[in-house]
Amino acid sequence: MVYYLSEDHLNLIFELLSKRYARVEEVPHYKLETTGFDSLCGVLKRVQADTYYPLLFEKAVYLLININKGHFFSNGNKRLALVTMTTFLDINQYKLKKESKDWYREFLTKLFPEYKQWQDFEDFRSTDFATYNLSIMIADSGVYNISHDELKERVLSFLKNATEPL
Repeated sequence: MVYYLSEDHLNLIFELLSKRYARVEEVPHYKLETTGFDSLCGVLKRVQADTYYPLLFEKAVYLLININKGHFFSNGNKRLALVTMTTFLDINQYKLKKESKDWYREFLTKLFPEYKQWQDFEDFRSTDFATYNLSIMIADSGVYNISHDELKERVLSFLKNATEPL
């Protein structure tokens, strides 16, 4: 059985983003940006379509890519996509593996050899490093001429190899 995110989860996600990032960078008032909020709720509804996204990781890929590339809000779309996807995995009893930053860099380099501008920050854990760079890879996939289907396959490979049951 797959568990899905609800509007209650969104409230918690928005609160987490505000607490964690507001002092570093502007975090939008997601609910006040009604067009974006409605689009986000549409993604949460569509991910439940088992015909198109029958497996858990396919659903997680859909959430991550569509929120990231959807640009529903004035700022913070990549962060929102990451937190939404990891929350979805969490409620379904999966988490990112606690591998080293070097492991994640090597693995992501295999998946995205086009990507050369690695970002790392002092307070990043290895999973932060991996997801932050993955989010940029997704956002910039058009620059690297990666088709949507190819992007989905690469991100799916990432999730299948970089996650484990809780």
